[in-house]
Amino acid sequence: MTEVGRVASVSDDGAVVAMLESGSCNKCGLCMASSDGKEILLLARNEAGAGVGDTVEVEISAGRVLVAAFSLYMLPVLMTILGFVVGSAISDGSEESVLPIALAVAFLVVSFVAVWLFDLKVRKRERIHGTVLRVLSEEEAKASPRIEIVKFGG
Repeated sequence: MTEVGRVASVSDDGAVVAMLESGSCNKCGLCMASSDGKEILLLARNEAGAGVGDTVEVEISAGRVLVAAFSLYMLPVLMTILGFVVGSAISDGSEESVLPIALAVAFLVVSFVAVWLFDLKVRKRERIHGTVLRVLSEEEAKASPRIEIVKFGG
């Protein structure tokens, strides 16, 4: 997935890129919302050597987006179903038993904790979620949506 944004800050080989939330953005968790909520921020590898204020083209790996979306949305659903099936099997399909519902809720809670722990682990290990492919020319930058540079630190 390729997006257009403006470089808000640069450090070493990384850049923080401010982007408008696009239609292809599914709130997968790879980006952070800015303090004013107008943009999303992405930490990207600065392979193009972009500077602060440059309008750039950023690539976000589709595989990362799919893994993030799957773990965030599908894992809790699958775990809830699994909890219900396990509860039904243990209670021999008894209609009076609350065990299937209780296990479905318990598995759902466990899946939320697992997703949260997985997210913490991934964020510690790998903070860079995209790559700055190129700095856009002035004509291309003017044709792209206007993105204000986010102010850090209040």
